[in-house]
Amino acid sequence: MLCKNAVSWRYRLDHAYSWQSPYRFERDWAFEDRTGVVRLIVRTDGTIMVPRDYAWDGCTPKFCLLDFSFGVPDGVVHSRTGRPKTYYASLIHDALYQFLPDDLPLTRRQADDCFLRLMARDEFASRYIYYAAVRLLGGLFRRGGRVIRKTAGRRVVYTPRTGNEKETP
Repeated sequence: MLCKNAVSWRYRLDHAYSWQSPYRFERDWAFEDRTGVVRLIVRTDGTIMVPRDYAWDGCTPKFCLLDFSFGVPDGVVHSRTGRPKTYYASLIHDALYQFLPDDLPLTRRQADDCFLRLMARDEFASRYIYYAAVRLLGGLFRRGGRVIRKTAGRRVVYTPRTGNEKETP
């Protein structure tokens, strides 16, 4: 028996999150989900921003059985952030993977590199094991997850609006 009345995601952002990546982009881009909601913004200076209310499942794969969650652990809680050590790495990685097929100006390898850099920043000891897993298996889960979740989106020129993409101080 699987879990009943459970959400399909593990985390949801209550504030926008921005990270300065080492990559530069030719212009500012926003990526909308199939409902037209902006879920990812990349800026020319390399800033990658995920707006508030973005929901994701942490490090995958995970599954639920009898109201217990099984799968890849997200790590211990970091003393600085108060979040699991893979929290921000999995957030950025999931958002980038979601929009790779929608003309995201990064390769899968670069998205995986962002994952590794964020895990290193947050001092996750098993980062090389997790990185090896996404390099070996990430493409399979990305293709399969896109079909199952129907996360098709589109790239649009980013124009700042008021609302959920506003950054927090």
